[in-house]
Amino acid sequence: MLDSDNAAFIQTGVSISLASCGPDHLPSMSRGLGCKVLDAGRQVAVFVRRSQSKALLAHIRSSGRVANVFSLPSSNRTLQLKGCDARIVPFAPADLPIVDKHLADFILEVIPLGMAEAVVRAILASQPDDLATVVYTPSAVFSQTPGPKAGERLD
Repeated sequence: MLDSDNAAFIQTGVSISLASCGPDHLPSMSRGLGCKVLDAGRQVAVFVRRSQSKALLAHIRSSGRVANVFSLPSSNRTLQLKGCDARIVPFAPADLPIVDKHLADFILEVIPLGMAEAVVRAILASQPDDLATVVYTPSAVFSQTPGPKAGERLD
């Protein structure tokens, strides 16, 4: 589903948002703290804080549906992935370097834009025992970069 360029892009210093909704169609959303592509781009794993994602995780458990946005602040390049088979798996300590690298890459991305490193570190702070991994198969990929092709389906 993801070509190599888009797979590489979502694993850089992008801003990551993961959303779902409940049976009442009210949305839930959480900031992703990094991601990894699995099975040659067939699946995506996104790391979130359980303590700040209770509604989101409950909605994923009940529906399996997710919308995942990856946006690079310096260029506004944005991809949206959707999935309908999301599941929550325990965070693997072996993935901690991915979370750490995402934080470092995101800091390098936003400091030139005027963000203070201390603020970014505070917003993205996490503890390994508070992390969960959401794994899903992208069923649709969209360009959401502002401009004439925004909303264009890429798959």
